[in-house]
Amino acid sequence: MNRHQRRKENKRQSKTDLIQAELLKAIKIHSSGDLILAKDMYLRLYAKDKSNYDLVRHLGILYQDLKDNEKAYNFFLKAVELRPNGYEAYNNLGAIHVLNKNQTLALKCFEKSNSLNPNYVPTINNLAGLHHRLHNGNLALEFAKKSLSLQPNNILSVNQYAKALVLNNEIEEGIKIFRELSKNNPERPDFKANLATALKEIGNFSESKKIIDEEFKKDFKRIDFFAPFASDKSNTLEDKHLEYYKRLIETDKLDNEDKIIIAHALFGYYRNKNNFEDSGKYLELSNRLQYQLKDFDFDKENYLFNKIEEIFCNKNNSVAENKKLSFAPIFICGMPRSGTTLCEQIISTHSKVSAAGELSDLIRICGLERIIQSDQDKIEEFQVNMQKVEFLNNVRDKYLSIIKKFKSKNSIYVTDKLPHNFVLIGLIKAIFPKAKIIYCKRDPMDNCFSLLTHKFVDMAHQYSYNQKLLGDYYLMHSRLMKFWLKKYNDIFVLDNEELVKNQENVSKELISYCDLDWEKNCLDFHKNVRQVRTASIEQVREPINSRSIGAWKKYRKYLEILQDSLAYN
Repeated sequence: MNRHQRRKENKRQSKTDLIQAELLKAIKIHSSGDLILAKDMYLRLYAKDKSNYDLVRHLGILYQDLKDNEKAYNFFLKAVELRPNGYEAYNNLGAIHVLNKNQTLALKCFEKSNSLNPNYVPTINNLAGLHHRLHNGNLALEFAKKSLSLQPNNILSVNQYAKALVLNNEIEEGIKIFRELSKNNPERPDFKANLATALKEIGNFSESKKIIDEEFKKDFKRIDFFAPFASDKSNTLEDKHLEYYKRLIETDKLDNEDKIIIAHALFGYYRNKNNFEDSGKYLELSNRLQYQLKDFDFDKENYLFNKIEEIFCNKNNSVAENKKLSFAPIFICGMPRSGTTLCEQIISTHSKVSAAGELSDLIRICGLERIIQSDQDKIEEFQVNMQKVEFLNNVRDKYLSIIKKFKSKNSIYVTDKLPHNFVLIGLIKAIFPKAKIIYCKRDPMDNCFSLLTHKFVDMAHQYSYNQKLLGDYYLMHSRLMKFWLKKYNDIFVLDNEELVKNQENVSKELISYCDLDWEKNCLDFHKNVRQVRTASIEQVREPINSRSIGAWKKYRKYLEILQDSLAYN
Protein backbone atom coordinates (compact mmCIF):
# COMPACT_ATOMS: atom_id res chain seq x y z
CA MET A 1 0.00 0.00 0.00
CA ASN A 2 1.52 3.35 -1.02
CA ARG A 3 1.38 6.62 0.94
CA HIS A 4 -1.68 7.90 -0.95
CA GLN A 5 -3.58 4.68 -0.36
CA ARG A 6 -2.63 4.70 3.34
CA ARG A 7 -3.90 8.28 3.73
CA LYS A 8 -7.13 7.35 1.98
CA GLU A 9 -7.56 4.27 4.17
CA ASN A 10 -6.79 6.25 7.35
CA LYS A 11 -9.31 8.91 6.34
CA ARG A 12 -11.95 6.23 5.71
CA GLN A 13 -11.18 4.56 9.02
CA SER A 14 -11.33 7.91 10.81
CA LYS A 15 -14.78 8.56 9.31
CA THR A 16 -15.95 5.08 10.34
CA ASP A 17 -14.66 5.57 13.89
CA LEU A 18 -16.38 8.95 14.11
CA ILE A 19 -19.71 7.51 12.93
CA GLN A 20 -19.35 4.60 15.35
CA ALA A 21 -18.70 6.99 18.25
CA GLU A 22 -21.76 9.06 17.29
CA LEU A 23 -23.81 5.88 16.93
CA LEU A 24 -22.95 4.85 20.50
CA LYS A 25 -24.18 8.25 21.70
CA ALA A 26 -27.41 7.85 19.71
CA ILE A 27 -27.96 4.34 21.14
CA LYS A 28 -27.52 5.75 24.64
CA ILE A 29 -30.09 8.48 23.93
CA HIS A 30 -32.41 5.83 22.46
CA SER A 31 -32.04 3.67 25.58
CA SER A 32 -32.93 6.64 27.77
CA GLY A 33 -36.32 6.83 26.06
CA ASP A 34 -35.83 10.01 24.03
CA LEU A 35 -37.02 8.51 20.74
CA ILE A 36 -37.35 11.82 18.88
CA LEU A 37 -33.76 12.92 19.51
CA ALA A 38 -32.48 9.40 18.85
CA LYS A 39 -34.33 9.32 15.52
CA ASP A 40 -32.78 12.63 14.48
CA MET A 41 -29.28 11.40 15.38
CA TYR A 42 -29.72 8.04 13.65
CA LEU A 43 -31.03 9.61 10.44
CA ARG A 44 -28.18 12.14 10.27
CA LEU A 45 -25.70 9.29 10.58
CA TYR A 46 -27.62 7.20 8.05
CA ALA A 47 -27.31 10.04 5.50
CA LYS A 48 -23.53 9.70 5.84
CA ASP A 49 -23.31 5.89 5.88
CA LYS A 50 -26.07 3.60 4.63
CA SER A 51 -23.92 0.47 4.88
CA ASN A 52 -23.39 0.40 8.66
CA TYR A 53 -25.07 -2.80 9.91
CA ASP A 54 -25.40 -1.68 13.53
CA LEU A 55 -26.81 1.70 12.53
CA VAL A 56 -29.35 0.19 10.14
CA ARG A 57 -30.43 -2.37 12.75
CA HIS A 58 -30.87 0.25 15.46
CA LEU A 59 -32.95 2.35 13.10
CA GLY A 60 -35.20 -0.69 12.81
CA ILE A 61 -35.38 -0.99 16.59
CA LEU A 62 -36.26 2.70 16.84
CA TYR A 63 -39.12 2.44 14.36
CA GLN A 64 -40.34 -0.66 16.18
CA ASP A 65 -40.41 1.41 19.39
CA LEU A 66 -42.32 4.08 17.47
CA LYS A 67 -44.83 1.33 16.47
CA ASP A 68 -44.02 1.79 12.78
CA ASN A 69 -43.55 -1.92 12.08
CA GLU A 70 -43.36 -1.53 8.31
CA LYS A 71 -40.33 0.78 8.45
CA ALA A 72 -38.79 -1.34 11.20
CA TYR A 73 -39.16 -4.45 9.04
CA ASN A 74 -37.55 -2.76 6.04
CA PHE A 75 -34.51 -1.67 8.07
CA PHE A 76 -34.09 -5.13 9.60
CA LEU A 77 -34.32 -6.62 6.11
CA LYS A 78 -31.64 -4.23 4.91
CA ALA A 79 -29.47 -5.18 7.89
CA VAL A 80 -29.70 -8.85 6.86
CA GLU A 81 -28.69 -7.88 3.32
CA LEU A 82 -25.69 -6.00 4.68
CA ARG A 83 -24.67 -8.91 6.90
CA PRO A 84 -26.20 -12.26 5.84
CA ASN A 85 -24.92 -13.89 9.04
CA GLY A 86 -26.37 -11.11 11.22
CA TYR A 87 -28.10 -13.22 13.86
CA GLU A 88 -29.24 -10.09 15.73
CA ALA A 89 -31.12 -8.79 12.68
CA TYR A 90 -32.81 -12.18 12.09
CA ASN A 91 -33.95 -12.06 15.70
CA ASN A 92 -35.32 -8.54 15.12
CA LEU A 93 -37.17 -9.71 12.00
CA GLY A 94 -38.73 -12.52 14.02
CA ALA A 95 -39.93 -10.04 16.63
CA ILE A 96 -41.68 -7.99 13.93
CA HIS A 97 -43.41 -11.12 12.63
CA VAL A 98 -44.59 -11.86 16.19
CA LEU A 99 -46.11 -8.36 16.35
CA ASN A 100 -47.78 -9.00 13.00
CA LYS A 101 -49.15 -12.32 14.32
CA ASN A 102 -47.26 -14.38 11.76
CA GLN A 103 -45.87 -17.13 13.97
CA THR A 104 -44.66 -19.27 11.07
CA LEU A 105 -42.32 -16.60 9.70
CA ALA A 106 -41.34 -15.55 13.23
CA LEU A 107 -40.28 -19.11 14.03
CA LYS A 108 -38.21 -19.35 10.84
CA CYS A 109 -36.39 -16.09 11.64
CA PHE A 110 -35.70 -17.07 15.26
CA GLU A 111 -34.48 -20.51 14.18
CA LYS A 112 -32.19 -18.91 11.57
CA SER A 113 -30.79 -16.55 14.21
CA ASN A 114 -30.31 -19.46 16.61
CA SER A 115 -28.49 -21.50 13.97
CA LEU A 116 -26.09 -18.59 13.35
CA ASN A 117 -25.44 -18.10 17.07
CA PRO A 118 -26.85 -20.82 19.38
CA ASN A 119 -25.87 -18.83 22.49
CA TYR A 120 -27.53 -15.50 21.67
CA VAL A 121 -29.86 -15.11 24.66
CA PRO A 122 -32.39 -12.64 23.15
CA THR A 123 -33.17 -15.15 20.40
CA ILE A 124 -33.35 -18.07 22.84
CA ASN A 125 -35.80 -16.09 25.00
CA ASN A 126 -37.87 -15.24 21.93
CA LEU A 127 -37.98 -18.92 20.95
CA ALA A 128 -39.10 -19.83 24.47
CA GLY A 129 -41.77 -17.12 24.32
CA LEU A 130 -43.03 -18.09 20.87
CA HIS A 131 -43.29 -21.78 21.76
CA HIS A 132 -45.15 -20.72 24.91
CA ARG A 133 -47.68 -18.85 22.74
CA LEU A 134 -47.95 -21.88 20.46
CA HIS A 135 -48.54 -24.13 23.51
CA ASN A 136 -45.45 -26.20 22.68
CA GLY A 137 -44.63 -26.86 26.33
CA ASN A 138 -41.57 -29.06 25.88
CA LEU A 139 -39.85 -26.67 23.49
CA ALA A 140 -40.75 -23.61 25.59
CA LEU A 141 -39.14 -25.21 28.63
CA GLU A 142 -36.11 -26.44 26.66
CA PHE A 143 -35.25 -22.96 25.37
CA ALA A 144 -36.07 -21.30 28.69
CA LYS A 145 -33.68 -23.64 30.51
CA LYS A 146 -30.92 -22.95 27.99
CA SER A 147 -31.38 -19.18 28.32
CA LEU A 148 -31.25 -19.46 32.09
CA SER A 149 -28.10 -21.58 31.96
CA LEU A 150 -26.37 -18.89 29.88
CA GLN A 151 -27.59 -15.90 31.91
CA PRO A 152 -28.92 -17.01 35.32
CA ASN A 153 -29.43 -13.41 36.49
CA ASN A 154 -31.23 -12.19 33.37
CA ILE A 155 -34.73 -11.36 34.62
CA LEU A 156 -36.21 -11.91 31.15
CA SER A 157 -34.73 -15.42 31.11
CA VAL A 158 -36.07 -16.08 34.60
CA ASN A 159 -39.51 -14.82 33.54
CA GLN A 160 -39.56 -17.07 30.46
CA TYR A 161 -38.54 -20.03 32.60
CA ALA A 162 -41.38 -19.38 35.06
CA LYS A 163 -43.89 -19.08 32.20
CA ALA A 164 -42.62 -22.34 30.70
CA LEU A 165 -43.00 -24.09 34.07
CA VAL A 166 -46.61 -22.92 34.30
CA LEU A 167 -47.29 -24.18 30.78
CA ASN A 168 -45.84 -27.57 31.72
CA ASN A 169 -48.09 -27.90 34.79
CA GLU A 170 -45.25 -27.15 37.22
CA ILE A 171 -47.26 -24.18 38.33
CA GLU A 172 -46.33 -24.04 42.02
CA GLU A 173 -42.65 -23.61 41.11
CA GLY A 174 -43.62 -21.04 38.47
CA ILE A 175 -45.63 -19.05 41.01
CA LYS A 176 -42.73 -19.13 43.45
CA ILE A 177 -40.45 -17.58 40.80
CA PHE A 178 -43.05 -14.96 39.81
CA ARG A 179 -43.31 -13.94 43.46
CA GLU A 180 -39.56 -13.40 43.64
CA LEU A 181 -39.51 -11.49 40.36
CA SER A 182 -42.34 -9.22 41.49
CA LYS A 183 -40.73 -8.61 44.87
CA ASN A 184 -37.28 -7.80 43.48
CA ASN A 185 -38.47 -5.80 40.46
CA PRO A 186 -41.32 -3.55 41.63
CA GLU A 187 -40.81 -1.36 38.55
CA ARG A 188 -41.99 -4.28 36.35
CA PRO A 189 -45.77 -4.62 36.86
CA ASP A 190 -45.85 -7.18 34.03
CA PHE A 191 -44.28 -9.69 36.41
CA LYS A 192 -47.17 -9.08 38.80
CA ALA A 193 -49.58 -9.59 35.93
CA ASN A 194 -47.99 -12.99 35.24
CA LEU A 195 -48.28 -13.87 38.93
CA ALA A 196 -51.95 -12.86 39.03
CA THR A 197 -52.70 -14.99 35.95
CA ALA A 198 -50.92 -18.05 37.37
CA LEU A 199 -52.75 -17.73 40.70
CA LYS A 200 -56.04 -17.55 38.83
CA GLU A 201 -55.19 -20.76 36.96
CA ILE A 202 -55.02 -22.74 40.20
CA GLY A 203 -58.21 -21.15 41.52
CA ASN A 204 -56.60 -18.68 43.93
CA PHE A 205 -58.95 -15.91 42.84
CA SER A 206 -58.68 -13.86 46.03
CA GLU A 207 -54.91 -13.27 45.80
CA SER A 208 -55.09 -12.79 42.05
CA LYS A 209 -57.82 -10.18 42.53
CA LYS A 210 -55.84 -8.43 45.26
CA ILE A 211 -52.84 -7.98 42.95
CA ILE A 212 -54.98 -6.70 40.06
CA ASP A 213 -56.98 -4.32 42.24
CA GLU A 214 -53.85 -2.89 43.89
CA GLU A 215 -52.03 -2.36 40.60
CA PHE A 216 -55.09 -0.80 38.96
CA LYS A 217 -55.49 1.65 41.84
CA LYS A 218 -51.82 2.60 41.58
CA ASP A 219 -52.20 3.48 37.90
CA PHE A 220 -55.62 3.04 36.31
CA LYS A 221 -54.11 3.99 32.92
CA ARG A 222 -52.32 0.64 32.59
CA ILE A 223 -54.40 -1.26 30.04
CA ASP A 224 -53.11 -4.68 31.11
CA PHE A 225 -54.64 -4.20 34.56
CA PHE A 226 -57.70 -2.28 33.39
CA ALA A 227 -58.98 -5.31 31.44
CA PRO A 228 -59.05 -7.84 34.33
CA PHE A 229 -60.22 -5.17 36.79
CA ALA A 230 -63.16 -4.16 34.57
CA SER A 231 -64.16 -7.79 33.92
CA ASP A 232 -64.43 -8.55 37.66
CA LYS A 233 -68.12 -8.54 38.56
CA SER A 234 -67.39 -7.21 42.04
CA ASN A 235 -65.66 -4.06 40.73
CA THR A 236 -67.19 -0.76 39.75
CA LEU A 237 -65.36 1.73 37.55
CA GLU A 238 -65.46 5.39 38.49
CA ASP A 239 -66.63 8.01 35.99
CA LYS A 240 -63.04 9.18 35.49
CA HIS A 241 -62.01 5.64 34.52
CA LEU A 242 -64.83 5.25 32.00
CA GLU A 243 -64.34 8.71 30.54
CA TYR A 244 -60.59 8.18 30.16
CA TYR A 245 -60.92 4.84 28.33
CA LYS A 246 -63.85 5.90 26.17
CA ARG A 247 -61.88 8.95 25.02
CA LEU A 248 -58.72 6.91 24.55
CA ILE A 249 -60.38 4.35 22.32
CA GLU A 250 -61.48 7.16 19.96
CA THR A 251 -57.99 8.63 19.53
CA ASP A 252 -55.14 7.74 17.19
CA LYS A 253 -52.76 7.28 20.13
CA LEU A 254 -53.42 3.55 20.33
CA ASP A 255 -52.94 0.72 17.88
CA ASN A 256 -55.88 -1.56 17.15
CA GLU A 257 -54.74 -4.24 19.57
CA ASP A 258 -54.95 -1.93 22.58
CA LYS A 259 -58.29 -0.61 21.36
CA ILE A 260 -59.55 -4.20 21.15
CA ILE A 261 -58.49 -4.89 24.74
CA ILE A 262 -60.31 -1.77 25.95
CA ALA A 263 -63.45 -2.41 23.89
CA HIS A 264 -63.63 -6.02 25.05
CA ALA A 265 -63.14 -4.96 28.68
CA LEU A 266 -65.96 -2.40 28.37
CA PHE A 267 -68.20 -5.06 26.80
CA GLY A 268 -67.62 -7.30 29.81
CA TYR A 269 -68.01 -4.47 32.30
CA TYR A 270 -71.38 -3.35 30.95
CA ARG A 271 -72.56 -6.95 30.66
CA ASN A 272 -71.82 -7.45 34.35
CA LYS A 273 -73.85 -4.31 35.08
CA ASN A 274 -76.77 -5.62 32.95
CA ASN A 275 -76.37 -2.71 30.52
CA PHE A 276 -76.75 -4.82 27.38
CA GLU A 277 -77.15 -1.81 25.07
CA ASP A 278 -73.66 -0.43 25.76
CA SER A 279 -72.28 -3.93 26.18
CA GLY A 280 -73.49 -4.89 22.70
CA LYS A 281 -71.99 -1.76 21.12
CA TYR A 282 -68.55 -2.50 22.56
CA LEU A 283 -68.81 -6.16 21.59
CA GLU A 284 -69.45 -5.11 17.98
CA LEU A 285 -66.53 -2.65 18.10
CA SER A 286 -64.16 -5.20 19.62
CA ASN A 287 -64.97 -7.83 17.00
CA ARG A 288 -64.82 -5.38 14.10
CA LEU A 289 -61.38 -4.15 15.15
CA GLN A 290 -60.18 -7.70 15.78
CA TYR A 291 -61.22 -8.92 12.35
CA GLN A 292 -59.52 -5.91 10.72
CA LEU A 293 -56.19 -7.20 12.00
CA LYS A 294 -56.29 -10.16 9.63
CA ASP A 295 -58.76 -11.64 7.16
CA PHE A 296 -59.79 -15.27 7.42
CA ASP A 297 -59.55 -17.47 4.33
CA PHE A 298 -62.70 -19.60 4.52
CA ASP A 299 -61.83 -21.43 1.29
CA LYS A 300 -58.65 -22.67 2.96
CA GLU A 301 -60.70 -24.21 5.77
CA ASN A 302 -63.21 -25.67 3.36
CA TYR A 303 -60.34 -27.34 1.48
CA LEU A 304 -59.01 -28.87 4.71
CA PHE A 305 -62.40 -30.22 5.81
CA ASN A 306 -63.17 -31.66 2.37
CA LYS A 307 -59.71 -33.20 2.18
CA ILE A 308 -60.09 -34.79 5.62
CA GLU A 309 -63.33 -36.46 4.53
CA GLU A 310 -61.66 -37.60 1.31
CA ILE A 311 -58.68 -39.08 3.18
CA PHE A 312 -60.76 -40.98 5.72
CA CYS A 313 -63.41 -42.18 3.29
CA ASN A 314 -60.60 -44.41 2.05
CA LYS A 315 -60.91 -47.77 3.78
CA ASN A 316 -57.33 -48.64 2.86
CA ASN A 317 -55.70 -46.12 5.18
CA SER A 318 -53.01 -47.61 7.37
CA VAL A 319 -53.35 -48.19 11.10
CA ALA A 320 -50.48 -48.07 13.58
CA GLU A 321 -49.12 -51.38 14.80
CA ASN A 322 -50.82 -52.74 17.90
CA LYS A 323 -49.01 -51.71 21.07
CA LYS A 324 -49.88 -52.50 24.66
CA LEU A 325 -50.23 -49.25 26.59
CA SER A 326 -49.67 -48.71 30.30
CA PHE A 327 -51.87 -45.62 30.09
CA ALA A 328 -54.05 -44.10 27.40
CA PRO A 329 -55.22 -40.67 26.24
CA ILE A 330 -58.80 -39.45 26.40
CA PHE A 331 -59.55 -36.93 23.66
CA ILE A 332 -62.11 -34.22 24.48
CA CYS A 333 -63.01 -32.19 21.40
CA GLY A 334 -65.62 -30.03 19.74
CA MET A 335 -65.98 -26.39 18.79
CA PRO A 336 -64.16 -24.02 21.15
CA ARG A 337 -66.48 -22.84 23.96
CA SER A 338 -68.60 -26.00 23.66
CA GLY A 339 -67.94 -27.29 27.19
CA THR A 340 -64.61 -29.08 26.71
CA THR A 341 -63.07 -27.54 29.84
CA LEU A 342 -66.07 -28.54 31.97
CA CYS A 343 -65.89 -32.07 30.56
CA GLU A 344 -62.18 -32.35 31.39
CA GLN A 345 -62.78 -30.97 34.87
CA ILE A 346 -65.40 -33.64 35.59
CA ILE A 347 -63.31 -36.53 34.25
CA SER A 348 -60.02 -35.39 35.79
CA THR A 349 -61.65 -35.26 39.22
CA HIS A 350 -61.56 -39.06 39.03
CA SER A 351 -58.62 -40.64 40.87
CA LYS A 352 -57.54 -42.59 37.77
CA VAL A 353 -57.38 -39.60 35.41
CA SER A 354 -54.80 -36.83 34.92
CA ALA A 355 -55.51 -33.68 32.91
CA ALA A 356 -53.10 -32.25 30.34
CA GLY A 357 -55.33 -29.40 29.16
CA GLU A 358 -55.12 -28.17 25.56
CA LEU A 359 -52.17 -29.74 23.76
CA SER A 360 -51.20 -28.72 20.23
CA ASP A 361 -48.58 -31.48 20.01
CA LEU A 362 -50.60 -33.93 17.92
CA ILE A 363 -51.09 -31.31 15.22
CA ARG A 364 -47.39 -30.48 15.18
CA ILE A 365 -46.21 -34.11 15.22
CA CYS A 366 -48.46 -35.16 12.33
CA GLY A 367 -46.94 -32.40 10.20
CA LEU A 368 -49.91 -30.07 9.70
CA GLU A 369 -48.18 -27.40 11.84
CA ARG A 370 -51.53 -25.75 12.54
CA ILE A 371 -55.10 -27.00 12.36
CA ILE A 372 -56.62 -23.65 11.37
CA GLN A 373 -55.53 -22.10 8.05
CA SER A 374 -53.30 -25.07 7.24
CA ASP A 375 -51.17 -24.85 4.11
CA GLN A 376 -52.29 -26.96 1.17
CA ASP A 377 -48.91 -28.62 0.75
CA LYS A 378 -48.95 -29.73 4.42
CA ILE A 379 -52.43 -31.20 3.98
CA GLU A 380 -51.38 -33.12 0.87
CA GLU A 381 -48.25 -34.38 2.62
CA PHE A 382 -50.46 -35.52 5.51
CA GLN A 383 -52.66 -37.41 3.03
CA VAL A 384 -49.64 -39.30 1.67
CA ASN A 385 -48.32 -40.04 5.17
CA MET A 386 -51.62 -41.58 6.25
CA GLN A 387 -50.71 -44.53 4.03
CA LYS A 388 -47.50 -45.24 5.96
CA VAL A 389 -47.52 -47.45 9.04
CA GLU A 390 -44.10 -46.15 10.14
CA PHE A 391 -45.45 -42.58 10.09
CA LEU A 392 -48.39 -43.52 12.29
CA ASN A 393 -46.15 -45.46 14.68
CA ASN A 394 -43.90 -42.42 14.98
CA VAL A 395 -46.81 -40.03 15.62
CA ARG A 396 -48.25 -42.34 18.28
CA ASP A 397 -44.93 -42.89 20.08
CA LYS A 398 -43.97 -39.19 20.08
CA TYR A 399 -47.41 -38.20 21.32
CA LEU A 400 -47.34 -40.76 24.13
CA SER A 401 -43.90 -39.58 25.24
CA ILE A 402 -45.26 -36.02 25.52
CA ILE A 403 -48.42 -36.78 27.48
CA LYS A 404 -46.64 -39.23 29.77
CA LYS A 405 -45.22 -36.35 31.81
CA PHE A 406 -48.79 -35.33 32.74
CA LYS A 407 -49.58 -38.78 34.14
CA SER A 408 -49.78 -39.06 37.91
CA LYS A 409 -48.70 -42.19 39.79
CA ASN A 410 -52.20 -43.69 40.01
CA SER A 411 -53.73 -42.51 36.74
CA ILE A 412 -54.41 -44.77 33.77
CA TYR A 413 -55.74 -41.98 31.53
CA VAL A 414 -54.48 -38.54 30.49
CA THR A 415 -56.97 -36.10 28.96
CA ASP A 416 -56.17 -33.88 25.97
CA LYS A 417 -58.90 -31.30 25.50
CA LEU A 418 -57.73 -29.36 22.45
CA PRO A 419 -61.14 -28.61 20.89
CA HIS A 420 -59.95 -28.73 17.28
CA ASN A 421 -58.81 -32.32 17.62
CA PHE A 422 -62.29 -32.96 16.19
CA VAL A 423 -60.65 -32.42 12.78
CA LEU A 424 -58.15 -35.21 13.53
CA ILE A 425 -60.52 -37.91 14.76
CA GLY A 426 -59.53 -40.14 11.82
CA LEU A 427 -55.85 -39.83 12.71
CA ILE A 428 -56.62 -40.49 16.38
CA LYS A 429 -58.47 -43.67 15.44
CA ALA A 430 -55.55 -44.74 13.23
CA ILE A 431 -52.99 -44.47 16.03
CA PHE A 432 -55.28 -45.36 18.95
CA PRO A 433 -58.04 -47.62 17.54
CA LYS A 434 -59.68 -47.98 20.98
CA ALA A 435 -59.27 -44.31 21.93
CA LYS A 436 -61.90 -42.70 24.11
CA ILE A 437 -63.16 -39.67 22.15
CA ILE A 438 -65.70 -37.30 23.67
CA TYR A 439 -67.40 -34.79 21.39
CA CYS A 440 -68.81 -31.78 23.23
CA LYS A 441 -71.70 -29.91 21.66
CA ARG A 442 -73.91 -26.96 22.62
CA ASP A 443 -76.86 -25.17 21.17
CA PRO A 444 -75.42 -23.51 18.01
CA MET A 445 -76.35 -19.95 19.04
CA ASP A 446 -75.09 -20.41 22.59
CA ASN A 447 -71.83 -21.85 21.28
CA CYS A 448 -71.32 -19.18 18.62
CA PHE A 449 -72.29 -16.33 20.94
CA SER A 450 -69.73 -17.56 23.47
CA LEU A 451 -67.12 -17.51 20.69
CA LEU A 452 -68.12 -13.98 19.65
CA THR A 453 -67.67 -12.75 23.20
CA HIS A 454 -64.25 -14.30 23.75
CA LYS A 455 -60.92 -12.79 22.73
CA PHE A 456 -58.52 -15.53 21.66
CA VAL A 457 -54.74 -15.25 21.87
CA ASP A 458 -52.79 -14.45 18.66
CA MET A 459 -55.82 -14.49 16.35
CA ALA A 460 -56.07 -18.27 16.72
CA HIS A 461 -59.78 -18.29 15.77
CA GLN A 462 -60.09 -15.28 13.49
CA TYR A 463 -63.33 -16.65 11.96
CA SER A 464 -65.05 -16.10 15.31
CA TYR A 465 -65.01 -12.28 15.01
CA ASN A 466 -67.14 -12.22 11.86
CA GLN A 467 -70.73 -13.38 12.34
CA LYS A 468 -71.22 -14.70 8.80
CA LEU A 469 -67.94 -16.64 8.85
CA LEU A 470 -68.60 -17.92 12.35
CA GLY A 471 -71.98 -19.35 11.36
CA ASP A 472 -70.53 -20.91 8.20
CA TYR A 473 -67.61 -22.39 10.15
CA TYR A 474 -69.94 -23.87 12.77
CA LEU A 475 -72.04 -25.55 10.08
CA MET A 476 -68.89 -26.89 8.39
CA HIS A 477 -67.77 -28.36 11.74
CA SER A 478 -71.21 -29.94 12.15
CA ARG A 479 -70.93 -31.56 8.72
CA LEU A 480 -67.54 -33.07 9.55
CA MET A 481 -68.81 -34.36 12.90
CA LYS A 482 -71.73 -36.08 11.16
CA PHE A 483 -69.15 -37.80 8.97
CA TRP A 484 -67.11 -38.99 11.99
CA LEU A 485 -70.18 -40.11 13.98
CA LYS A 486 -71.36 -42.17 11.02
CA LYS A 487 -67.90 -43.70 10.51
CA TYR A 488 -67.16 -44.44 14.18
CA ASN A 489 -69.93 -45.61 16.49
CA ASP A 490 -67.94 -45.38 19.73
CA ILE A 491 -67.63 -41.58 20.09
CA PHE A 492 -69.37 -40.21 23.19
CA VAL A 493 -71.52 -37.16 22.45
CA LEU A 494 -71.71 -34.89 25.49
CA ASP A 495 -74.64 -32.51 25.15
CA ASN A 496 -74.02 -29.43 27.29
CA GLU A 497 -77.69 -28.65 27.87
CA GLU A 498 -78.40 -32.25 28.90
CA LEU A 499 -75.46 -32.18 31.32
CA VAL A 500 -76.78 -29.00 32.92
CA LYS A 501 -80.29 -30.44 33.27
CA ASN A 502 -79.24 -33.87 34.48
CA GLN A 503 -75.72 -33.58 35.89
CA GLU A 504 -75.49 -36.82 37.85
CA ASN A 505 -76.85 -39.21 35.24
CA VAL A 506 -74.84 -37.68 32.38
CA SER A 507 -71.68 -37.59 34.50
CA LYS A 508 -72.11 -41.28 35.36
CA GLU A 509 -72.55 -42.11 31.66
CA LEU A 510 -69.39 -40.13 30.88
CA ILE A 511 -67.32 -41.93 33.52
CA SER A 512 -68.73 -45.31 32.48
CA TYR A 513 -67.81 -44.61 28.83
CA CYS A 514 -64.20 -44.20 30.00
CA ASP A 515 -64.38 -47.70 31.57
CA LEU A 516 -64.00 -46.25 35.05
CA ASP A 517 -65.88 -46.99 38.25
CA TRP A 518 -68.08 -44.17 39.45
CA GLU A 519 -66.62 -41.82 42.06
CA LYS A 520 -69.06 -39.43 43.70
CA ASN A 521 -66.50 -36.62 43.86
CA CYS A 522 -66.89 -36.25 40.07
CA LEU A 523 -70.05 -34.29 40.90
CA ASP A 524 -67.90 -31.86 42.88
CA PHE A 525 -65.66 -31.07 39.90
CA HIS A 526 -65.57 -27.39 40.93
CA LYS A 527 -63.47 -28.36 43.95
CA ASN A 528 -60.81 -29.86 41.67
CA VAL A 529 -57.68 -27.73 42.28
CA ARG A 530 -55.93 -28.68 39.04
CA GLN A 531 -54.52 -25.96 36.82
CA VAL A 532 -56.90 -24.50 34.20
CA ARG A 533 -55.58 -22.23 31.43
CA THR A 534 -58.67 -21.60 29.33
CA ALA A 535 -61.28 -18.84 29.35
CA SER A 536 -63.46 -21.12 31.47
CA ILE A 537 -61.21 -20.71 34.52
CA GLU A 538 -63.94 -19.18 36.69
CA GLN A 539 -66.90 -21.20 35.38
CA VAL A 540 -65.35 -24.58 36.21
CA ARG A 541 -64.68 -23.46 39.79
CA GLU A 542 -68.44 -23.16 40.29
CA PRO A 543 -71.16 -25.83 40.47
CA ILE A 544 -73.03 -26.44 37.22
CA ASN A 545 -75.55 -23.71 36.40
CA SER A 546 -77.70 -22.66 33.47
CA ARG A 547 -76.65 -18.99 33.27
CA SER A 548 -75.02 -19.33 29.84
CA ILE A 549 -77.99 -21.11 28.24
CA GLY A 550 -79.81 -18.60 26.06
CA ALA A 551 -77.54 -15.73 27.16
CA TRP A 552 -77.31 -14.59 23.54
CA LYS A 553 -80.99 -13.55 23.56
CA LYS A 554 -80.12 -10.40 25.53
CA TYR A 555 -78.05 -9.34 22.50
CA ARG A 556 -80.52 -10.49 19.86
CA LYS A 557 -80.56 -7.15 18.00
CA TYR A 558 -76.79 -7.39 17.47
CA LEU A 559 -76.83 -11.00 16.23
CA GLU A 560 -79.08 -11.00 13.17
CA ILE A 561 -76.24 -11.92 10.77
CA LEU A 562 -75.22 -14.88 12.92
CA GLN A 563 -78.80 -16.14 13.18
CA ASP A 564 -79.21 -15.93 9.39
CA SER A 565 -75.89 -17.69 8.82
CA LEU A 566 -76.92 -20.56 11.10
CA ALA A 567 -80.49 -20.51 9.74
CA TYR A 568 -81.42 -20.36 13.42
CA ASN A 569 -85.05 -19.69 14.41
